[in-house]
Amino acid sequence: MKPRQWVLMIVLFLCLSVAVGALPQHGQLQPDGNRQTKMIGESAPETLIAGIGAPPMALLQAARQAAPASGVGPRASEAERTAVAKRMPIQTLKDPRNVFSAIDIDPIRNELVAGDENNFSVVVYDRMASTPPNAALTEPKRMVQGENTFLEYVCGIYVDPPSGDIYAINNDTLNWMMVWGRDAKGNVAPKRKLATPHTTVRLTADEDTQELFMTVQDDHAVTVFRKSASENDPPLRSIQGKATQMADPHGIVLNPKTGLLYVTNWGTVADRDYSIKTTTSGRGDGKPNWPVGRDANIAGSGRNQMPSITVYRKDAKGDVAPLQVIQGPRTLLSWPTEITVHPDRNEIFVANDSGHTVTVYRADANGDAAPIRVLKGPKTMINHPVGVKVDLKNNDLWVANLGSHSATVYDITANGDATPKRVIRSGPANNSGPMLANAHTLAYDSRREQILASN
Repeated sequence: MKPRQWVLMIVLFLCLSVAVGALPQHGQLQPDGNRQTKMIGESAPETLIAGIGAPPMALLQAARQAAPASGVGPRASEAERTAVAKRMPIQTLKDPRNVFSAIDIDPIRNELVAGDENNFSVVVYDRMASTPPNAALTEPKRMVQGENTFLEYVCGIYVDPPSGDIYAINNDTLNWMMVWGRDAKGNVAPKRKLATPHTTVRLTADEDTQELFMTVQDDHAVTVFRKSASENDPPLRSIQGKATQMADPHGIVLNPKTGLLYVTNWGTVADRDYSIKTTTSGRGDGKPNWPVGRDANIAGSGRNQMPSITVYRKDAKGDVAPLQVIQGPRTLLSWPTEITVHPDRNEIFVANDSGHTVTVYRADANGDAAPIRVLKGPKTMINHPVGVKVDLKNNDLWVANLGSHSATVYDITANGDATPKRVIRSGPANNSGPMLANAHTLAYDSRREQILASN
């Protein structure tokens, strides 16, 4: 075999040996001949990558020896490339379980609604469900899933209080917000959908003005649509610009009592030339109020800032400075992925993905403000929290844990290493999930014999 072909084989081997699950699958796949499907729902990433699917060192050493000393070898023929493309994977790494990437509570109908970015679905549970410690999981009441749903990489969920309609946002690939009636289930098309900016991540609503607010990661922006908007309707306005201090915004919530909009920022940002009227992927070309896209980034300006919470009036638009900025080492913010508010208590709650914490602040906090409470510790079962919601009717605090296939619920005043009141699990207890979601880059560590996957 030619040296170039050895290298091509190894690259394809790595690419084919890791699958995120482009099509939803419910049951465990069975081995077929020399192919093996490895279900990894029970393995944490540190265990997963230590010894599964790594190509033998002998193969890598042979590739190094066969590689040309300089230059590039001849290109493989069309027939050779077609044969490699048709080759079945030796192993497939896949988490078969639903993961809770976003949640909302419907206290009127006593339901928990969760977005699942692993299997591209929306799952609905009884709010009072509690998975027994020895049970594998709790079955959902309903599930929306399939090609007709337009679901992919679901990261934002909103339940309309009056009707129970479910709003879901995709963060990548299929850039849509979808809306279903509360009783929808199966492979059902949404009753309407709305084209959204690429990397839209979370949403909240103003029921008084009938508006939807959405954070856009790559564009460091908040876009505002009519709540009834559909298909290619443009935004009403956007908040974007250097003065906003947004940097990779994720969570968003509106305090209905004060009319203030709270946005959590991871801190990754680059300067942008806002005079260039370009939109990411061209999706908003010609639409008014669409955020300026990442093609307007200024080369070499990318940087990582400290995470933050920025606060705006709900009618803010354009390049407007925040009214408050919560930022600094005392805040304990660490990849703040979602935020929720308790208007009556004047408190905001933040799910910190990489900190494994929920931090609570006064809603009027500013600067390097320490949290007034911190939920953290083994008893809390908080593991890579990416969703947090307040149930005002029942005075409960809900947390979605990406790292453990679970949603946990606490008293609204919970602090420290508090035990949850109830746990809803979609997988076995005490098993961390592999957290493979939209994996798109692979590397192989030959010294440790590990596969590294970025999500």
